[in-house]
Amino acid sequence: MPGRIARKITTVGAAATAALGILGTTTLPAAADPAADQTITAGPNAATDAATASYHCVITANYGWRWEGKCDIYSGELRTITYCANGTSSTGLWIGARPQAWDVWGNCPNSTWTRVLFQSRG
Repeated sequence: MPGRIARKITTVGAAATAALGILGTTTLPAAADPAADQTITAGPNAATDAATASYHCVITANYGWRWEGKCDIYSGELRTITYCANGTSSTGLWIGARPQAWDVWGNCPNSTWTRVLFQSRG
């Protein structure tokens, strides 16, 4: 019985991580054209190799109050921070490297988003 509970907790934790969206670092205006190229890539750079993750993110939709995207994380971890016009912000959970792309998004209830930050570590 204890093993079943542990497996359920692990399953719920993984689902919560995926469902809460992951946040990152790029600056895009709230009125950005969703058809425009909104690709963000961080890769190996001489001075930052040890301090940042390697990733590639694309914002695929902009609804004014909400943005959506996909992130491939090759190493390290990444999270997103969504800044809103009303002065609030929301921060996603840290997500790590895996073979599949992560779905990421950010919301600004009763406001519009003004900037998305993709924050990486390791």
